[in-house]
Amino acid sequence: MSLAEITTTPEATGCDSKHFQHVNALIERGVKEKVFPCATYMVLRHGMVIAQGSFGTVQPDAKTPTTCKAETLFDLASITKTFTATLLLQHIEEGRLTLNHELADLLPEAKDTPLAALTLKQCATHISGLPAWKPLYKSTRPALTEILATPLEKRPGSHYAYSDLGYILIGKVLERVSGKTLDVLVQERICKPLGMKQSGFRPTPSQNSHCAATANCPLREGKTLIGEVHDANAHSMGGVAGHAGMFAPAPELARYAIALEYPEVARHLQMKPLLGELTRKLIETNQVDPSVGSHSIGWFTPPNPFLPRGDVLSERTFGHTGFTGTLLMFDPENDLTLILLTNRVYFPRDAGESLRMRRLFANAVGGTIRP
Repeated sequence: MSLAEITTTPEATGCDSKHFQHVNALIERGVKEKVFPCATYMVLRHGMVIAQGSFGTVQPDAKTPTTCKAETLFDLASITKTFTATLLLQHIEEGRLTLNHELADLLPEAKDTPLAALTLKQCATHISGLPAWKPLYKSTRPALTEILATPLEKRPGSHYAYSDLGYILIGKVLERVSGKTLDVLVQERICKPLGMKQSGFRPTPSQNSHCAATANCPLREGKTLIGEVHDANAHSMGGVAGHAGMFAPAPELARYAIALEYPEVARHLQMKPLLGELTRKLIETNQVDPSVGSHSIGWFTPPNPFLPRGDVLSERTFGHTGFTGTLLMFDPENDLTLILLTNRVYFPRDAGESLRMRRLFANAVGGTIRP
């Protein structure tokens, strides 16, 4: 069933439609000031779509520039991690894995390495002690071999450091346990059941005209990237990795959000909820010692500084951002879901500016709720 079945007015959910002019003005300003060439947003309340908008030009350097639409595909960047986390939790629900499983029990090549005793939970919540990043694309060795040879920077469990490497490892574990590649798992377990027909890793050439362009990447002969993952490590892994590589349009990301957080609405749309009631708590709440950090299984939770919840959304808010300028965020207390997809890496600007824009977006959306 289409999202039109669950689209209503802001007023029907206690929000002010006129206030959304401030949301639109904010995104328009981002395009005008070249924070990003284009953007699409969607807002849901009570699992219903109450506002959406698209702005800017998808591929500014094209001979015939295309206006951004709701169907425009965006490189989700690190929002990919939430798909990996969802797959992990599904395998846990099926009794195939536990969060306390150690890498050496799942990946034989991890034995006798610095990472042997790392648990899936430590990798999923970024308390593994792994470095934040490593230029895997510079190595001639497979990514897994390179990561397993990486010395830990901190004692596992003692320090929070957001790391792509942990999610690459989780992706490899899922492939090993299931006997299927990560892109196939995402399609079979998430995209196809939810009717996300345009979403996934490695867009096809026929989808390129609908893809928002990203950076003029110096690592790839300076070419503009269209339908090609921006993250260099994911690119070196064939475009499929546990930390980055997914593409999706906003309406399909909304279907994913509904299947995660709104089981009754999901069933109305003839979609099966992605997680059980008890398992869902693992994505909604902090799973780390508060003295160390704040992260659920797959998502930023307050007071994590990477969570751009702004000033008005509740302390129960959780979500994830992507380096390309993307955001998927939930506020269960106010029953809000926020989606903002941009291609901010097209312009060589400070990443902090885009993060500030996402905080302003959260404030503007939160401001639409009326007594």
